[in-house]
Order: sequence, then C-alpha cells, then structure tokens
Amino acid sequence: MPWRKTLRWSFGLATSLLLLGLFWPIRCYHYKEPRPFSGKGWYNPFNQDSLTWSRANFHIHSRTWGGLTEGENTPPLIDSAYRRLGFAYYGITDYQRVNPASPIPLYEHGWGLRKFHQLVFAPKTILWWDFPWPFTRDIYQSILSYLYETAPLIAIAHPLFNPYQTCPGDVLRHLGGYHAIEVLNRYGDSISEWDSALSAGHYATLLANDNVHDVHNPHQITTRWTEILLPPQASPDQLLQALLQGKTVGYKNIYAVPIAAGDYPIFRQIRLTNDNLLVTISEKVDSIRVIGQGGQVRAVATETDRLSYPIREEDTYLRVEFYTPRVVAHSSALCRGEGAIRRPPPPENKLLTALWRLVLLGGIALYLRLIVKR
Repeated sequence: MPWRKTLRWSFGLATSLLLLGLFWPIRCYHYKEPRPFSGKGWYNPFNQDSLTWSRANFHIHSRTWGGLTEGENTPPLIDSAYRRLGFAYYGITDYQRVNPASPIPLYEHGWGLRKFHQLVFAPKTILWWDFPWPFTRDIYQSILSYLYETAPLIAIAHPLFNPYQTCPGDVLRHLGGYHAIEVLNRYGDSISEWDSALSAGHYATLLANDNVHDVHNPHQITTRWTEILLPPQASPDQLLQALLQGKTVGYKNIYAVPIAAGDYPIFRQIRLTNDNLLVTISEKVDSIRVIGQGGQVRAVATETDRLSYPIREEDTYLRVEFYTPRVVAHSSALCRGEGAIRRPPPPENKLLTALWRLVLLGGIALYLRLIVKR
C-alpha cells in the first residue's frame, strides 16, 4: 500500500537525520604520545608564606527542566544552605543551561547514557551536541574540542561514576582541551584517573564537589567540597585564575553529617625549599602522604602535623594527602616545569575525518535504500 511506503520513507528519513546529527560532528585527531612533566624547576601553586582558604562547591542541581533532572531545591534554598555552612563560592550546574541565579556562571554539559559530563565555567554559548555512549578516543576528544571553543575552563566531571568509568584513565591520559578534573564526587572518587592525566604531563586542577540534588539530604551536602587559595570576596576573574593555576584542595567527608567551615584541619604550608617539599597542617592528623608519578606513594608520616620530603630526580609531579577520622584532603599537584602545562585539543586529522564522513554517508544511503525497497 502507498501509505506504508510513505511511512517507511518517513521513518528512514527521520532516523537518518538523527544518525547524521549524532555521528557527523565526530572528528578524527592526530595524538602525540603523552610525556611526563619535565624540567629542573618546579611549579608550586601554593608558593605563599601563608595559605588563606575559602570553601567552594561547583556541582549543584536546582529544580529545573520540569523536575526531569531530579533537582529538588530553588536557588534561594540552595544559597541559604551553602552560606550557612560557610561556603564563600558556589555554582548551580543545571544540565544544559546557566542558571541566572547562580553566583558563578556555569553549567553541566552532557546528556549521554555513559555520563561523560563536563562542568563548563563562564560559557559564551551552550553546546547541545553530545554522544550517548562514547566508545572511541576521537568521540571523547570531539566533545572536549567543541567545548574548548566555548569557555575558558572545562572540568571533566566524575570520570568514575559508580559502578563504571565514564572516562577511563587510559583514554584520559591522551586527551587535550580540559583544565580540571572533578576528582572527588559523592557518586565516585576518580583518584587513579586523575593520576593518569598527571602522569601523562597534563596539569589538571583538582575539584571536589558534593553533586547535590537536595540540600536537605545529609547524605549529599558537604560530602565533598573544594578549598580555594583565595580570600572570600575575590572577583569572578580571580576565581577562574585560581582554578586554572591549581590553587585547590579537595575534601571528602567520611560521615553523612554536614560539616561546617572551620571544623576540619587545613594546610598551613606546602612549600619547596632547597629541593625539599615541606608540608604543615593546622593540627595533628592520622597520616600525611606524598603521591607521585603513576600514583605511587613517595612518603608517609603518621600522628603528626608536618612532613618533609626530599625530592628525587624521578619525581615529575607531587601531590599531598592527609587523613583524619572525619575527613580526607587531597591537594592539587606540584609539577616540574614553568607552570600549569595543559595540552590543547590535538590537531584534527582532516583526511581521516573526511573518509569517516564519506563512510557515514554511504552507510546511511544504503540504509535508506533498504528501507524504501522493503
């Protein structure tokens, strides 16, 4: 019957357009083999006589999109909850929109089933393209490359989203065009993935966020947070620069009880002096650890408030952790070189991109022909 042929044609055309919209933006890239940080000098984002910290959280969901994204609270409720707990900075990260009530303009990009999401700071525009389940390095990189053109700071959200990885470490170490990693998130802590990026010579600032959907739920709020080396009234530009420079420490709250600002130890000093790393904490903690290339433990000190570590030739980056019965803290990394070195998006392999798109068009044409002939 004619109407059946029309229906098949309409279905084939609609699905073809959908496939084109999903697959056409994928590009192919030239990747260089990752190389660890190198150089005689060291970059230390905490190189100050005294460290003044401000509490921050950059992953909060408000009620939007008709409740489909499971955010439960209005912006005034969110503001009241975080100000009460001593947060100087916070951002509402609604999916695919910048909430006008957010003190920091940012949004969470991504709608794919694999949850390869990004926190996009100060965006010039919203990127709507995403891929349902990235399965090649080029798909991951295409998403980051498009985002890189829209904002000054891109953070990869929750590379580990229990029980699976949204971006495995062996993929992450080759990618470029991102500035930070959400290492601590209540849905999963991505420490090994972060070490993969650092070991590959890509400086990724640590972010720690509680990813709250309901501020009244004690199992959500202050489960993770970031401390930034900034006074509490810094400008948005100063905040962005501090994040890009790696002036952050991430905290994990061991118990499902909200914790107020000041109720936990802080780093007083993370200094490099005469090829020694000197760490001082505001009070005695159970242990302090220094972590280096490949996520290897370089030094441990127990029942103390300080540590001294003589830097070795094989050390390419160093980061510091401390442990107490109530919280665990992780510093952003110190690294060899002149600064916070990050790989930009790799150059596109235009020949492979063109071949890939020719194959895509040929496959869709064959699909349409089969649909119509049935």
